[in-house]
Amino acid sequence: MNKINDFLDYIKHLFSKGEKTSNKEKAESTTFKEKLSHTKTRFKKAGSPIRISFFTAYDTIWNIILFTVLAVSLIAIFAFSIGVGYFASLVNDEEIQPVDEMKTALTEMTESTTVAFGSGESLGTLRADLIRERVDYEDISPNVIEALVATEDEYFYEHNGVVPKAFLRATLQELGGSESGTGGSTLTQQLVKNQLLTNESTFDRKATELLLAFRVEKVLSKEEILESYLNAVSFGRNANGQNIAGVQAAAEGIFGKNADELNLAEGAFIAGLPKNPYAYTPFMQGGKVKDEEYLQPGKNRQLFVLKRMLLEDKITQEEHDEAVEYDIYGSLTDSVTVPNQNYPFLADEIERRSVDILKYYLAEEDGLTRDDVDSTPLINQEYTTKADSALRNKGYHIDTTIDKSIYDKMQEVKDNAQFYGSRSSLDSTDATEETKEETLEHELGAILKDNQTGRILGFIGGRDHDRSSINHATQTSRSAGSTMKPLINYGPALDKGLITPDTVLLDKFFTIESLNYSPKNYDADKEFGLVSAKHALSNSYNLSTLRLWAEVKKHNPEEYFEKMNIPLPDGATNNPSLPLGTNDISVENNTNAFSTFANNGELVESYMIESITDPSGEKIYENESTSEQVFKDSTAYLMTDILKETLQTGSAYYIKDYYNSVKGTYDWAAKTGTSNNFVDSWFMGYNPKVTLGVWMGYDRNIPQVANQDAEQHLHIYNWRNLAQALTEIAPDKMGAYERFERPDSVREETFCALTMELEDDCEKKLDKPIKGLIAEDTRFEDKSSLNDPAIMDRMGDDFDSGLSASDLMGTVTRSYDDIYRVGGSESKSKSDDEDEDNEDD
Repeated sequence: MNKINDFLDYIKHLFSKGEKTSNKEKAESTTFKEKLSHTKTRFKKAGSPIRISFFTAYDTIWNIILFTVLAVSLIAIFAFSIGVGYFASLVNDEEIQPVDEMKTALTEMTESTTVAFGSGESLGTLRADLIRERVDYEDISPNVIEALVATEDEYFYEHNGVVPKAFLRATLQELGGSESGTGGSTLTQQLVKNQLLTNESTFDRKATELLLAFRVEKVLSKEEILESYLNAVSFGRNANGQNIAGVQAAAEGIFGKNADELNLAEGAFIAGLPKNPYAYTPFMQGGKVKDEEYLQPGKNRQLFVLKRMLLEDKITQEEHDEAVEYDIYGSLTDSVTVPNQNYPFLADEIERRSVDILKYYLAEEDGLTRDDVDSTPLINQEYTTKADSALRNKGYHIDTTIDKSIYDKMQEVKDNAQFYGSRSSLDSTDATEETKEETLEHELGAILKDNQTGRILGFIGGRDHDRSSINHATQTSRSAGSTMKPLINYGPALDKGLITPDTVLLDKFFTIESLNYSPKNYDADKEFGLVSAKHALSNSYNLSTLRLWAEVKKHNPEEYFEKMNIPLPDGATNNPSLPLGTNDISVENNTNAFSTFANNGELVESYMIESITDPSGEKIYENESTSEQVFKDSTAYLMTDILKETLQTGSAYYIKDYYNSVKGTYDWAAKTGTSNNFVDSWFMGYNPKVTLGVWMGYDRNIPQVANQDAEQHLHIYNWRNLAQALTEIAPDKMGAYERFERPDSVREETFCALTMELEDDCEKKLDKPIKGLIAEDTRFEDKSSLNDPAIMDRMGDDFDSGLSASDLMGTVTRSYDDIYRVGGSESKSKSDDEDEDNEDD
């Protein structure tokens, strides 16, 4: 109790400013007379009235000051308590993120997907609204880091995330009703605002920002904060006019170098950009450099940054002066490598295939299967959209199969305008009165595939992406023309043992009465009689092919297309003209199909995406090649034996000089194809290593030439030019010195090719034994006459009701240099006739 009384006396003394009255005096001054006497004594001690007035005024003023200080202090404490309470109420509902989640949110950000060629070179980044590429702290130039700290947060290495005045400033702005608050004053707060919060300028958001800034300093090191900040903030535009974020994208997009290669002047310039990136960036939206007057703000900002670095003793005066004199705008890069700019067809194709891969990956992460995605259109659409967004913002790295030198060379050859034409849209076979006239340019699609691995090494999507962005190699399906003959007809016939390369076929006009269908050869007024299968296919005869088809279609030939994952229209095998290519097929699918002949009958599916890696370095996708044994190895070898002749005496003889010049190095086989009315032209060439498929035509159904006489065989010459150029720059990848090896399932045998009998069973009056290649399971049966059903079926009696044995007697063209007779009393060869003539002479 005494302590309380002493405290009250002390307070009274403070406000009295007088001498302390002793307890004795208090005790003695108990009556009025004594008090009056005591007062007189005090006046005497005080002195004159002036003295009395001074001390009275002094005591009064002093008491007022002390009261004011005490009142203000109490009010401040009260206000501070209210502020603290308000702050607590604002952040009371803020959910406390686990440390791992917060760290992830701070360090992970939208990032552009990068792409690499299969040969190792960088292709650049895929299209995105914002270009960003993460980089580690160690890979950022110290010039940038020191410039940033000196300019934006000089106490960065001392504070714990917040400078107290920032909170007071925000409080005053809120209480004062300021419409625009001041942003976070530390780099930590700015990182929090960018990565964890919105840009909303409210005290609620500011309070949360301050609280989170304290937590961030405990979660991340100073280096991690700087790394995250420099990867997150905007730096304006790059030399292509694209929006960029992150110091690596800024370094590449502005100066054409990596973030760790920036010199002092460049580092200071980039460090100054985040303050007002679009005002300070040197580039406009289209990528053009700004006019000089609009470049000055960026230069002024750089000078300010350099001055701050000098004041903070980060650089010397000499370094400062040298950086000031550096020609910063003379060091700007001209452009940034972006796939969709320099490689538009390739970028589009990579995006399409990657989205298709990622949609299944994302769906599986959510517990869905591929069947769920494929069978439900809404789910498919949902995950396609998610995959497209992830591809542009998640910072994946995609490795492709494309060989840069091969791809570039293919584009170079394609750009040679020597072997192209142009036609009017009114020439289209489906033109109407409403068709608008325009001149259309010849288009080209091509694919080069490695047969054993399935890798697509290069392709041509089209001649000009700006004119026609559709990928003619992968995304369009056109009439297959005669390239269908080996795939649906001769290939299955060999595989089922129905024929050998030397088996005799009949090339003779016929009419299917029920369909009023009378097919013709490429040379419409010609028929070629009895010919070998090799001669018929290498010269692409139609009549003999369709007669064989009458038999082959009974043996389930569609199974081969099912194995190759190539769709056929329902009931396609009932179409008598299917082998002539009435179905549509893409260049990629056609290339896949022919690669089976090059790869011992085995199809390895083509692919372009080797792997996809997420930002953490984990491979979320890696291609696993799938293969299917489509044809027997014997079929593949025998088909190749046939199609080699195409380049020598067959439908591709126009480039036989080229073939003869390289056949010792490259073991090419090929098939040409032309659709009805010359709308589509094909050339499919392969060797043991690669398959190169080429299509030519227009984006409308326009005949490439008016008639057969006007045919210029441009597709053949373009294939030759591609093959020639590619073998010069990449001989090993193109299969130099690799040869087709005859498998054990193929042997040489003497047999009768018309009746398909082994020599011992062959009747010389019907047929002449010849020596040729056969498969081990080729069907040979004893025949009693030319009317044998097996012979007549092969000759097409299902299509030609007037077929008779007499049609099978005469001269057989095995090749242009090998002709013999069958069906006579004694079958003879052309050489036998010559011997007899000599004897007669």
